[in-house]
Amino acid sequence: MTHHEETGKKIQALLSQVSPEFTQLTANLTDVMAQADNPMLVAALLYKLAQERQQTNELLAKMESKYDELSFQLKMNGVGPTLTPNPTQGTHSISLLPEMDQKIMKLVETHQKVDAVLIQSKMGYKNPNAASQRLNMLVKAGYLGKIQSGKKVVFVQANG
Repeated sequence: MTHHEETGKKIQALLSQVSPEFTQLTANLTDVMAQADNPMLVAALLYKLAQERQQTNELLAKMESKYDELSFQLKMNGVGPTLTPNPTQGTHSISLLPEMDQKIMKLVETHQKVDAVLIQSKMGYKNPNAASQRLNMLVKAGYLGKIQSGKKVVFVQANG
């Protein structure tokens, strides 16, 4: 046995003591590398990688959506997601809203109905999608109602 092989065995033994999972994974990797010139194996590995990436992207999208929802609830409530404002009891409690949302609510009161393009121009958003997202969050929170007429979407004060 050469010095190189002996050192490799010592390292392998140390790794198996520290992390048996790592040893198992590297053993499997060694087997795969021995077959690396097989195009069917390479294709199967790429397919599996693509599947796992798609699953990861879907999971990340769900997590991002939930994070956005929780973040918006925290901003709306000023405290946490367990307290939700109830705008249907008399007047709107816009003091809980961030300043930008309070301005949007004042525009809705002034104009009776608004759309994303109007909010974009009045609030200085770079595109109507950002304004639309903000308006939709206010709909979700119950502050605004949403009326769709063809492609045009109009936002009004929620009934209450």
